[in-house]
Amino acid sequence: MLEKPSENEEEYFTRQEIERRRKLSQEREASMAEQERERARALHFMKCPKCGTQLEEITFESVRIDKCFGCEGFWLDKGEIETLRSKEPGYLERLRGVFQA
Repeated sequence: MLEKPSENEEEYFTRQEIERRRKLSQEREASMAEQERERARALHFMKCPKCGTQLEEITFESVRIDKCFGCEGFWLDKGEIETLRSKEPGYLERLRGVFQA
């Protein structure tokens, strides 16, 4: 004959089951969030944040600049502004001259 579980045992197993399901739910949400980030990245990768046109990477004296030929904007990645600051005087004027429409 099977014994009926005590209230403490039943409560313990119920809490365990709830915690297991909570963890599974969090893992599913994290996976979906990661998938959504990757989908958004793929949709927006190398797209102009201003007008949505495909960006073209242009290298000028070892600095890679993402140029939009739709709105004529240009974008710098992390660390590139510091690279520009370290260049010799007059560099920014030359750069502006190259990118002027």
